[in-house]
Amino acid sequence: MNKIFGLIDCHSCYVSCERIFNPKLIGKPVVVLSNNDGAVVARSDEVKKLGVKMGTPFFQIKPLVDKGQIIACSSNYALYQDISNRVVKVIRSLVPAYEVYSIDESFIDLTGINESELESLCREIKHQIYRNVGMPVGVGVGRTKTLAKLNNWASKQWKAKTGSVVVILDEDRQNKLLAYADVGEVWGCGSRTTKRLECMNVTKAIHLAAYDKKILRQSFNVNIERTARELTGQVCFGLEEGPDPKQNIASTRMFGKRVYDLLELRQAVASYAARAAVKLRKEGQLTGCVQVFIQTSRFDDNPFSNATIVGLESHTDDTREIIAAAQAGLTRIYRPGYPYAKAGILLSQFTPKTGYVGDLFAKPKRKNSDELMKLMDKVNTLQGRGTLRFAIEPNEASWGMKRQYLSQSYTTKWSDLLKVAIG
Repeated sequence: MNKIFGLIDCHSCYVSCERIFNPKLIGKPVVVLSNNDGAVVARSDEVKKLGVKMGTPFFQIKPLVDKGQIIACSSNYALYQDISNRVVKVIRSLVPAYEVYSIDESFIDLTGINESELESLCREIKHQIYRNVGMPVGVGVGRTKTLAKLNNWASKQWKAKTGSVVVILDEDRQNKLLAYADVGEVWGCGSRTTKRLECMNVTKAIHLAAYDKKILRQSFNVNIERTARELTGQVCFGLEEGPDPKQNIASTRMFGKRVYDLLELRQAVASYAARAAVKLRKEGQLTGCVQVFIQTSRFDDNPFSNATIVGLESHTDDTREIIAAAQAGLTRIYRPGYPYAKAGILLSQFTPKTGYVGDLFAKPKRKNSDELMKLMDKVNTLQGRGTLRFAIEPNEASWGMKRQYLSQSYTTKWSDLLKVAIG
């Protein structure tokens, strides 16, 4: 049976989340800012028409915000994740199999559904998500995951004509889109890969599909070869598979103020290490290496940065071990007197947790480590991040992010629930 995949993508996800609870933002030029209100990470269609690019530093558009020509929102990740979970709940009720790819994207498997009914089903999915959650989405359907993602891109390119739903199963129609789409629009082709492909005269998606697969494997890697095969309709990635397996996990933040004190740096590094450990457990991985870095602003008169790698005696996903390694690394690289602007943690050297056998001569694993970590993750998922935390992690950090334009946590805090006056 020929496989059929779909990709459901939330339109300007962060902006749309803000609009759900603040309808006054609908039709207005809205941007969502990164941590510390540093740069643009989401744009409404109205802002895109103004020429504001993704990643634009906030100070460059602040005059427009002050004049009311653009509305800025600080990132409210707890709200965005909750809305994403609601979208997935609707998807789960309507399709036999799905994969949550990111906070705003989910793949679905539509194999076995009558091809003549696919478009009407996708429009019903789109309608139900908007009706139940208020989130506008686009749907792309194709013979492979890579083609589904490209067809989803087409649904956004010609939104008025397609109604944000593009179903392409015919080879001739698909090839027309491949001939139109730049290779940089193909799933898995990042900016560096795209530049290298362009040097090989591979500028359109159809060029990549037609390129010699052995040369692609030799010049890049097996994932680029598989991506090219997927563009021809050959299924290489099933659900829960993709061209970008995680090789590391990072947790970094700019501080809301300059930090001089070592204790505050220790608090920050511990908090970032704890967040990275949670991500690690969700991936079902163990880490063998912790990298720590600290840096001042590059605009300072005497900029300074330092980093170190701490190898772990045994691979682990225990937050306590990761925090301890991070603190040892920080002690090694800290230099007093500098106004630190950023710190971060990078976990690497992963191995799957399932089936892992530790070193016989290494320090024994802490007793009940898995049970404790599962309990903490469960409580923090149900009650909110930070409900259970380690003593070195502050409740309210003095170095926390700037969030001048933060909206209410409409769905994750009782105090922020909308109040409706009746009568």
